[in-house]
Amino acid sequence: MSINLSNSLPPAPAGSTLVTFATDGAGNVSAYTTAAVELTANGYDNTAQVANIGTTPLVAVPVKGRYRISAYIIVTSVGTTSTLPSIVITWNDADSGVNQSAAVTPTNTGNTTTTFQSNDEFISADVSAAINFSTTGYASTGTPMQFAIHITVEKL
Repeated sequence: MSINLSNSLPPAPAGSTLVTFATDGAGNVSAYTTAAVELTANGYDNTAQVANIGTTPLVAVPVKGRYRISAYIIVTSVGTTSTLPSIVITWNDADSGVNQSAAVTPTNTGNTTTTFQSNDEFISADVSAAINFSTTGYASTGTPMQFAIHITVEKL
């Protein structure tokens, strides 16, 4: 029986990615796929925030596995005295099934438009709950500080 290598048939199960095969002509075959697939289309993008953001779903987990959450938060308008909030993610762990929480970025008391935080968090998520985020630690006196927040979720 011969074996045919295909990157289109049979189709991949839902939540999976097919690989692409390459050959060097001498009988050596390799396979590759992209490193990650973005799950949240344009991600979460919001600007002109002047308060903490409550628990907000990023993506319903389509398949149990590892995910990368990339987060970026920046002061867009300074306040009199301000603290840029921390971005916190929550998910159900794929191995224990227990709800987990991680601060992806810390708070930052810098109060200029060059004040920002960014980071990636790698998690192992179960399909039993969505991956969510919130912010915590926002503070501003006098003129309210405004910030922008951008988050992307990728399936690894």
